[in-house]
Amino acid sequence: MSTEVIRTYRFRCDAAQCETTWLSETNETPAGWSEVSSTAHQSYGPLPSVKAGRARLNAMSANGLRTTGRFHLHLCPAHPDALTDHLPQTDNPGGQGVTVACSCGARLAGDAGFDAKNIWLRHFETSLASRQGQTPPIEGDRVT
Repeated sequence: MSTEVIRTYRFRCDAAQCETTWLSETNETPAGWSEVSSTAHQSYGPLPSVKAGRARLNAMSANGLRTTGRFHLHLCPAHPDALTDHLPQTDNPGGQGVTVACSCGARLAGDAGFDAKNIWLRHFETSLASRQGQTPPIEGDRVT
């Protein structure tokens, strides 16, 4: 008897009211889809040389503290510019908490922990609702 594990990754479009999904055998963004990273706004110089010492390299690592709380959003080929006015921005200043902001200028949270994506999504949904002249639902209310 043998066992085979089959992994399938489901990509969902993060544009408002889009139901598009894509199944893939790899976790890489499908062809034609866009990926938006909450750390794309960060621009750091090159990492120090290997001779700088291990502690300094670990502190400056691209996978280290400054990327804590990051998240990715996916957009299908039909909605490549759906988030143009509201790009998420997460930072980890000094290794203390996670700050969440938006490219529209909104500062959303100073110590978000690992809830950064939900904080930004609430802001995005509120922005869409106000642009369309609707009142956004209050958290905890049931929408029917």
